[in-house]
Amino acid sequence: MESAQPVRQFFRFAMRWKLLAAFAGAFTVVFLVVAFWVLQFTTTTAEQRLINELHTTAVGGANVIDSTDFTELVTTVSPVKDPANPMGLGYPDSPLYTDLAQLHMDVHNIVENSSPYSYFKDPVDGKLYAAASYGYLASPQFGVPFKVPMSEVVDAYTYGLMEKGLTSTTDQPVYTDAYGQWISTYTPILNAEGKSVGGFGVDLPFGYVNDTRSALERQVYLVLGVMYALLLALVLALSTSLVRPLKRLTAATKRIADGEYDLDVRGMVRTRFPDEMFELAESFSAMADKIAARERSLTREVQRLKVEIDQSRREEAVREITDNDDFAQLAVKAAEMRARLRKDLGKE
Repeated sequence: MESAQPVRQFFRFAMRWKLLAAFAGAFTVVFLVVAFWVLQFTTTTAEQRLINELHTTAVGGANVIDSTDFTELVTTVSPVKDPANPMGLGYPDSPLYTDLAQLHMDVHNIVENSSPYSYFKDPVDGKLYAAASYGYLASPQFGVPFKVPMSEVVDAYTYGLMEKGLTSTTDQPVYTDAYGQWISTYTPILNAEGKSVGGFGVDLPFGYVNDTRSALERQVYLVLGVMYALLLALVLALSTSLVRPLKRLTAATKRIADGEYDLDVRGMVRTRFPDEMFELAESFSAMADKIAARERSLTREVQRLKVEIDQSRREEAVREITDNDDFAQLAVKAAEMRARLRKDLGKE
């Protein structure tokens, strides 16, 4: 019968690292799924919060505008020619316009990066025209001048949303114009009777939305990174705690193999709540007891066999001597000598 060949080991990979790799792999998959969901949720929530803030800003700004002053401005103040302005019009020298522009500037100062402005529909031609913007009070001045047709400033889609904003609050998703990317909200300016006399719009640069979202993502990445590092540390500690009793049992088996059968194997993995590891230690302890008993039995049997073998050897040695012809002749001569000795003693 051929003996079993030992398994060839190319390299040793400790169970601690196997457990670490297994746990880390499983936890990583779950962690990535959770992290992706958290990231999507937080960024979506942040973006929605900005949109809601934009919506609230527009509605709040429209509510603080005096509808009487606004109506007087757009009906009594004439547009100002300004050849220096690319749009051909400039800003009127009117306290009504200045006060309205100040309200827009107040909104801008309250909500960072917002661009508030107002507009109205001419009852004669039914077209939309610019009223005021906070840029009038900026240095240098910028923005759409008073009573510039909005059709010359925005595209048809945006124009339609602004027109809708004269009757109900309307949000515009991300769009691009000559000034950049924006998200906007348009809401009506109502008089005391609830009738719309104009519209109030607020633009928010989409870059600001992206910056806010990116800042939040960086915070989330940092938190997730720290959590993942802590998770790996926990997995490492867990794998180490699981492997430590195995290492003790391995050392115990080597001591048992060297003949230390009275070793307290159970004490090496003692635990308040016995588990499979404790049961394995008990099995090793029982195995050691049985090996010790068997070795004592074998020792006694070997001693008994040794005595029997020595006795057999002595008997065999005696037989070899007595069965020899020379020994037989010596025995005959000895008998003759004893007979003569008795005879001689008898004569005396």
